[in-house]
Amino acid sequence: MSRAGSATRSQTAGRAAFTIDAQTGRLLVENPKRLPDGLRDALENRLGAGVAIACASPGRALTLPPASADELAAVPCVRLAGYWHDSLIEGPGRRSVAKLQGCPIHCRGCIAPESWNPTAGFLVAVNRLADALLDPAYERDGVSLVGGEPTAQPTALLALVRALRIRGCLHILLYSGYTCEALRRRAESQAAIGAVLDEIDILIDGPYVAGLADSAGPWTGSGNQRVIDLAASRRLARVVLLARPEVVNSRANSTAENEACQWS
Repeated sequence: MSRAGSATRSQTAGRAAFTIDAQTGRLLVENPKRLPDGLRDALENRLGAGVAIACASPGRALTLPPASADELAAVPCVRLAGYWHDSLIEGPGRRSVAKLQGCPIHCRGCIAPESWNPTAGFLVAVNRLADALLDPAYERDGVSLVGGEPTAQPTALLALVRALRIRGCLHILLYSGYTCEALRRRAESQAAIGAVLDEIDILIDGPYVAGLADSAGPWTGSGNQRVIDLAASRRLARVVLLARPEVVNSRANSTAENEACQWS
């Protein structure tokens, strides 16, 4: 039993997989396009229409009140698209997730092009967002930060990471469309990016490449993206991939890939 509740997972023919979330009662079907003919129709006849979800594209996102004039003048703020809880597809175990707004990379085939505009979304106080992500009404194994491109707001991102740590968040995962090596080069002129990499636990790096989508692994959108163990990377001074990401620190048995369909 995970600290953040259990999820029972079984593999089906055609490499689709079912996850029954014992905590929320939801059924998650990974890779729904690989379901055998007729099985999806049978599920929808029994359970109703499913909701397509993917990394950075939940069925429903929560929002916070925009930052007040006083907050904008006095405290760090971050541009947010939304946030959500109980994710089983954006990192190991059960995650609370913040989606930061704005992305200069514009990957072809991106599942969330609405996140590209750097003036969309809304500015919120970092402290209020950290409180919302760690809401004790929800259990979690960690927090995942997605985009957009989170490092497009390096100072705000670092403030958020530190606010989460101060509040006791033990595991932070960051998605970036830049490779780890590119982020380290950017850190030479943007110190906040280096400070983020020195603080978080896992980096999932690299742009989405549509032609490599079929080779995606756990928590990634395409086969070029890496799940990097930053604690080990810092210790060994080289990029170290997370060993067996399908099981390491995955206390809710979540190995969901980028695309899924969810029934409540």
